[in-house]
Amino acid sequence: MGRLLAYARHEPAWNMAVDEAVLRHGTVPTLRLYGWSPPGISLGRFQPGRMDIGALADAGLPLVRRMTGGGAIVHWHEVTYSMTVALDDPRLDGCDTEESYAVIHAPIREALQALGVATTGRGDGGHGRDGPVLCFDRATPLDLVVAGRKLVGSAQRRVAGRVLQHGSIVLSTNPLQPGTAALDDLLSRTVPADEVARGVAECFDLAFGPLAKGDLTPVERSFAEKMAPSYRFS
Repeated sequence: MGRLLAYARHEPAWNMAVDEAVLRHGTVPTLRLYGWSPPGISLGRFQPGRMDIGALADAGLPLVRRMTGGGAIVHWHEVTYSMTVALDDPRLDGCDTEESYAVIHAPIREALQALGVATTGRGDGGHGRDGPVLCFDRATPLDLVVAGRKLVGSAQRRVAGRVLQHGSIVLSTNPLQPGTAALDDLLSRTVPADEVARGVAECFDLAFGPLAKGDLTPVERSFAEKMAPSYRFS
């Protein structure tokens, strides 16, 4: 049986530290759903800490480092998902990297379809480390897009036979990241985060479950508390 860490909003460094804690110390398939309070900006693992992020630097938002690659992301009004599972799990066994993205994306696509939003893969080439600063300005075949605009962007990290895939499901656009697709615009209504999180959890329960609601283990919580300061930029 897997575990569901139900939707809750946390500060940026804690969000990143918990993802690492679950990857390194979790023992069962774990879906975690979360928001950002306050909103924040995360830089990809390989992006220089002193890079020129232009207007992002003037926004006054907390800046953190992700343990995954990719470009900078403005975490504003979104549901972030994080799925951690063993690479030898029957649902991933034998999958290459691109196939594993697709397997983990499948429940998200189903949840979005249930809301009335059909997504496709972007299907064109990606950018290297020298691509655009913002993740949602980058194009990779693994993105989930609507009419060519990215709605869900994801990244992976693999450690000791386990994989973490996390990504942002954009609820509404923000002025720092204006080119994204957003559920509010696509559905012409305000889409509550709880509604999206509930649908995503239900679809992951069918694909990777059953998932029982749970909490961090003492080991995971202790690790996250120790690591959270290291994710913050001073």
